[in-house]
Amino acid sequence: MRSQSPVHLQFNERGKFRILAIGDSHEKLPFDEKTEDMLRLLNAAAEYLHADMVVFMGDLVERENEAENRRCTEDELFEQIVRLTKPFTSRNIPVGIVFGNHDGDPPAEEKKLVFSLFNRIPKFLNTDESGVTGVGNCFVPIFDHTGQKMAFNLWLLDSGSGAQDGSDGYAWVDDDQIEWYERTCDSLTVQNGGVVPSIFFQHIPVCEEYELLRETTILNPYRVRGMSMYKGKYFTRGDKLQGYLGEGPAVPAKNNGQFASWKKKGDVIAAVFGHDHMNDFQGEVDGILLCQTQCSGFHMWGDGLRQGVRVIDLDESHPRLIDTYMVRYRDFFGTKCKSVKPYDFLTDRWHTNFKVTLAALGIAGAAAAIGTATFKLKKRFKK
Repeated sequence: MRSQSPVHLQFNERGKFRILAIGDSHEKLPFDEKTEDMLRLLNAAAEYLHADMVVFMGDLVERENEAENRRCTEDELFEQIVRLTKPFTSRNIPVGIVFGNHDGDPPAEEKKLVFSLFNRIPKFLNTDESGVTGVGNCFVPIFDHTGQKMAFNLWLLDSGSGAQDGSDGYAWVDDDQIEWYERTCDSLTVQNGGVVPSIFFQHIPVCEEYELLRETTILNPYRVRGMSMYKGKYFTRGDKLQGYLGEGPAVPAKNNGQFASWKKKGDVIAAVFGHDHMNDFQGEVDGILLCQTQCSGFHMWGDGLRQGVRVIDLDESHPRLIDTYMVRYRDFFGTKCKSVKPYDFLTDRWHTNFKVTLAALGIAGAAAAIGTATFKLKKRFKK
């Protein structure tokens, strides 16, 4: 079928295959300490985690050269892409991408330009032949250890930017993208004599992530504030959530039925997302494992030294069972970091919320004490 990757991937002789998901990088010019710290992380991941391929999870490179207050040239964009991917391409590791909400913001033509530049790097996995909304939508097959039979599948999808209806929020996957996925899934099922287990990679997470959370109050120190249709509510970890919840999942402004489509087709066993810089949790909803990937870059807000990569291990003998976990910057380097200040090394959102809650309670308590004292004074003078 078309949309098949130009790079042949297959399980090794032991029936194993490892993927690295690289969260939001927001790489930019000029080169600085934050870029240096990110490259230190990516080089360590490439050197010690021995991946068979990597997927960059969107918000890849910045078009603005802020230091010189101008747009980057095409050559400068390519310079950023080479720098971002070199830790892996220099080790002969194939690279795939999904576009994020900042990659085509504002003009959509930016994605096409960036995609054409990625096509110039060695072993680039994506094609762009789906004929539907977005850039770089494709499937990437992984063959068995003999290299003859398709044993697994990866979906790489452009999840868009801002809400299509102009409202305040993020885009949802379009109808034609869902139809393309279902049509292609059906064809793969026929060609391979059964459903091919798969993982979905895209930038913006599905709304069903909130099923992993539990609604709470603003006084809970472990709360996060809801986003999009959950705006105005507060949430904390649910029983099925594993990993770190640092912010409310920034899901689309509308649930367009993408998750329901996965359930209907039955091939998707897991979905991996970027977008949320501080979340790296995972949890199962209706038999599908939903995984957030912490940012890898240092040019945006984060939590201490939690920047990292997500490891995804596949087993040819058990294709519907995956092992996935985060490896963080601090796991490689401790607190040796140039761009993050010492007082931020061990901070996280929970600790911040806890301090804010204590402060709020302290202010409330002080106000109550003042009120009580004032009442007593008034009562005393009345006597």
